[in-house]
Amino acid sequence: MPTDLQDDAHEDSFSRESSGKSESAHASADADSSLHRAPSETDSPLPESAVKSAPTASVLSSEAKDQWKALRKKVRLRAEKQSAKKVLGKAAKGGNVYRWGMEAATQKPIGQLDDVLSRLACNKKVRKKDIQAIDWTAELESITRQSSLASFSPVQCSRAVMWAAAMPALIDHFDYQIWWEMLRELTGFRETVMDREGSATLPRLIVAGEMGLTLAWRLGDLPSCARLQKAALDSVARWCEHEEDSIATTIAGAKNARLGLASLIRCHRITQATTKQKQTKQQKNVRADLATWVAALTATKGSAAFLGSPKRTMKDDMVEHGLLGAAVQCDPSSLVPAMNAAIGKTQTGGRLVWEISLPETVHHCEQAKLIVMMCEWDVCVGKMNIDYSGENIRLELFGKKQPIVFGDLESSIEIDGNDQRPIGPWVSTCEFTDDDVHFVELEQSWTGGMILQRQFMTVRDDRAVMIADSVVPRDQTQTPGNRTIRQSTRFPVAHQTNADFEQETRELFLGHQRKESLVIPLAANEWRVGMSDATLRLTDDHHLLLAVNGKNCLYNPLWFDFQKSRFKRNRTWRQLTVADELRIVGRDEAVGFRIQLGSEQWLLYRSLQGSRCRSVLSKHLIADFFAGRFYMNDGSVEEIVSVDDNDENQ
Repeated sequence: MPTDLQDDAHEDSFSRESSGKSESAHASADADSSLHRAPSETDSPLPESAVKSAPTASVLSSEAKDQWKALRKKVRLRAEKQSAKKVLGKAAKGGNVYRWGMEAATQKPIGQLDDVLSRLACNKKVRKKDIQAIDWTAELESITRQSSLASFSPVQCSRAVMWAAAMPALIDHFDYQIWWEMLRELTGFRETVMDREGSATLPRLIVAGEMGLTLAWRLGDLPSCARLQKAALDSVARWCEHEEDSIATTIAGAKNARLGLASLIRCHRITQATTKQKQTKQQKNVRADLATWVAALTATKGSAAFLGSPKRTMKDDMVEHGLLGAAVQCDPSSLVPAMNAAIGKTQTGGRLVWEISLPETVHHCEQAKLIVMMCEWDVCVGKMNIDYSGENIRLELFGKKQPIVFGDLESSIEIDGNDQRPIGPWVSTCEFTDDDVHFVELEQSWTGGMILQRQFMTVRDDRAVMIADSVVPRDQTQTPGNRTIRQSTRFPVAHQTNADFEQETRELFLGHQRKESLVIPLAANEWRVGMSDATLRLTDDHHLLLAVNGKNCLYNPLWFDFQKSRFKRNRTWRQLTVADELRIVGRDEAVGFRIQLGSEQWLLYRSLQGSRCRSVLSKHLIADFFAGRFYMNDGSVEEIVSVDDNDENQ
């Protein structure tokens, strides 16, 4: 049994009055002591039937029954005096405030348990049959069972907070023994999280912080619960002190970002309403930073990142007093226009609207290995959510309001016919962003002494995206051999996205009901007739398979054009000749490409071996990677991005 609950068995649950009080008051206080004795640690778990039927406390003495009744009355009075609506605001209507972020985290509609618990937590009416339909013992055990697992589920931690907030309502539905057993399990779970979780983890914020504040607020008449307030405030403060680590652990994988922000906002509101502690500037900044991440990970109509279907509206997050509305209040000047633009409610008015201070259009947390790249806050096309925390990079690439590519990018490498495998994590090696472009390069070590490098580039004004793979030796100083290499990447086409290939050439269109993106495999020959070292085809399981054959080193770029006005223009692309001191270099040394759509043209260059001065399309380059716009009228090339091996941005 947790120490705090053992203490409740020996001290008054209500503060003893001074000796000047009447004798009856002292007698009542003495009776309280026996009432608050929690079930012993050796008590066996109550059977499911006992929990569902909620038997009356007939085993208690007449005096103890009266005291149990008195406790229930005190808990009710406290719940009315410090109601969820007064503490948490209008978001408590219907229990909405406790369901914030749950759909995004579970990727499912709100279930019956969460609906009932959240309503009880806000003292809302719940039908008796809905309460009886829940196996309360099993549901509580699913939370406390987390103690035996390697890590705590943020969803279960948030559900535990609902339990804690619902305890005043549950006291009217269960007898004293069952109710005490519930409280014992919840406080025991909290102690386990306190012991096992570091200060910057999400379970530490939700359980040690918010649950402690919730129990102290809702059950403050119990000394064991009242004492939790100080430790809970300290947990929240420490979580905010580790700002970088705390935000990274919260947004990792993207799905729990809203749960973390919801908990932090509720902690702030409870602290304001029930304590005298003032928020620090750091705590305010942490909430604003986390809210900015939530806004960046929000799609049209309020959907969250990596759901694959923005049509699923997060009702509890989108309603008038939902999470997204609370999020923008963390930094109204920048987040109000940003969030409205992200969900498609309003437009930002263009980049030159100086009176609106919008957040950055690229967000990258190397610790969480999460990237969000967008052209503008009010532009869906070309937006990329990139999660590189696993063996395969997870990508969500938006065409219009829905993703056209969604899922893991699965890669394979063969050297002289032998399959290779990854032997390390993805790491970020280069990053650059300005008004023209967002560019990120990631790499992963593979067997065979090779490295797989993957570039993501968004050309913002042009509404174009490039995703390119390079296979290069890990040791760049080694003498190139003569090894045959085959590399392929599978791009998962999003649900209900059509892939329409051109009849004579190798490009295709992706889109839902209409064409949304033109996709060009730059390393492939333009025309389908004849041989090509690179191919792009649609597999039976609805993946785009991009494969290329080569020698020693490879570069395999895929170009996505999202500007519909260019779709009907004449187009072509070519692999260019690259020269080095009057010598034409092989494709394993350096490659160049030209893409033309009507009068608009782009130039790409990638060095695969060494840092030398080479020329392509009459432009001399000493760069690892170069992208630019080519103008036919004067033959000039406007630089979009240039990356050098010695660049400070790497």
